[in-house]
Amino acid sequence: METAFLQTSDLTKDFGNLRALHRVSLQLDRGEVLGIVGPNGSGKTTFLNVLSGYHTPSEGEVLFKGKTVSRLRPDRIAAMGIVRTFQSNVLYGEATVFESVLRGGYLLSKTSLLKAFFNTGGYSSEEKGLRERAREIVSIFNLQDDTDIPASMLPHGKQRALGIAMAFATRPKVLLLDEPLAGMDFGQTQLVAQAIQRVIDEGVTVLLVEHNIRTLLALCRRVMVLVSGRKIADGDPQDVMNRKEVVEAYLGMDDEF
Repeated sequence: METAFLQTSDLTKDFGNLRALHRVSLQLDRGEVLGIVGPNGSGKTTFLNVLSGYHTPSEGEVLFKGKTVSRLRPDRIAAMGIVRTFQSNVLYGEATVFESVLRGGYLLSKTSLLKAFFNTGGYSSEEKGLRERAREIVSIFNLQDDTDIPASMLPHGKQRALGIAMAFATRPKVLLLDEPLAGMDFGQTQLVAQAIQRVIDEGVTVLLVEHNIRTLLALCRRVMVLVSGRKIADGDPQDVMNRKEVVEAYLGMDDEF
């Protein structure tokens, strides 16, 4: 039997007496795009935090390409290819758009500080490659007109797109996106949705937590629903969102549909 690309097995997370996740099991193939939905407090962000190493599971495990990563540090997990974005814009405010994307690429740098200090041939070659890739990514995400603008000066939608571009610069194998469309108008939503689609087009496995159900359904071919830390549905988006238990979970939340 072929090993799942990313897998959780009975993943459980307790915070004192509060059980935020309860035995959540999931298997994802390489290149899949999974939408994760559920009411507020259902465990969606906690799930991403456990996958990315920011929380250690109380029970169960996370496996990436068949290897357990549940108790590794977040930086180790990111270096392996599981990269996470957050609900707020986490940017280098003083850096330009180009510099921000370039910094994302440095996660993969193999050059030691000593080689960088003496500006060796290996360092120069790697630095040239990182800069070329940063320029490519700026173009891929349609930020080429903003290359020299400080990240802090960008409008909200472009800041979110830049955050995704920075994550993409790390060459992620799995990208965890936590509510990237929060607080956006229609135009900004379209801009960021296009950025996410570019990541998907590159074959990256994506887990998307998002309250904008219409956009989520347009991007994802599979949806998992969490309610009170439990997985209650997983499968084809239209089928899942029409199930009785899912509709009941969203009663009174008309803005979701």
